[in-house]
Amino acid sequence: MMKISKKTKMMTAIGAVIFAVYNIIFWLLCGFTGHRATFWISWGFMMVSFCALAVSYTLLGQRRLLLRDWLFGFPIVKHSTIYILAEVLLSTVFVILEKKISWQLAFSVQILLFAVYLVFAISCFLAKATIDDVHTRVADKTRFIKLLRADVEMLVEKCTDPGLKPKLGALAEAVRYSDPMSDESLFELEKELALTVSNCDQAITDARYEEAAQLCEKASLLLKERNKKCKALK
Repeated sequence: MMKISKKTKMMTAIGAVIFAVYNIIFWLLCGFTGHRATFWISWGFMMVSFCALAVSYTLLGQRRLLLRDWLFGFPIVKHSTIYILAEVLLSTVFVILEKKISWQLAFSVQILLFAVYLVFAISCFLAKATIDDVHTRVADKTRFIKLLRADVEMLVEKCTDPGLKPKLGALAEAVRYSDPMSDESLFELEKELALTVSNCDQAITDARYEEAAQLCEKASLLLKERNKKCKALK
């Protein structure tokens, strides 16, 4: 469940007060009777703009600052603020001039403004989804080297043979400075490399240090081949 910060709660309370005061003053000045369709349409769009700001600020939490549109890079909360300010101005004009402005014109202008806001709001979510997808792909492609590095470093700690330990240390150092980005075409090679390291681990466990040294050398050659192919694929 999303945790709401004290700052968000405070801003929500302030927003609720502003919303209530706006409506109280609005209805005291305008009254409830004798209005045309232009008036009711404008008031309805005004409420929609309040809801848009409330959703982007309260319900989205910290995501309101991470969700940015693809064109200007503005966070969604900024688009919501711009929208509500523009809607306040437009609805006020239409309410004052409700008898001179047709409801078709009032509706068309305000629905167009709302549509523009929706386009930017949706683009914020699409941009965030694209960024998340890229991050996921990068994480997937770097997972192999991260896990391999952990495995080899464990071999160094596990090994007690004075002749083998430096070789494992050199392998660990080579893994550390290897290209972290993988590629689908390297799957079989990386699979063989991981299996070789696993076999080396088992050989060390069984105190078969000569075999472990041979497996360490094989792993080093496979890693070198893998890194060269990574470089060629750039």
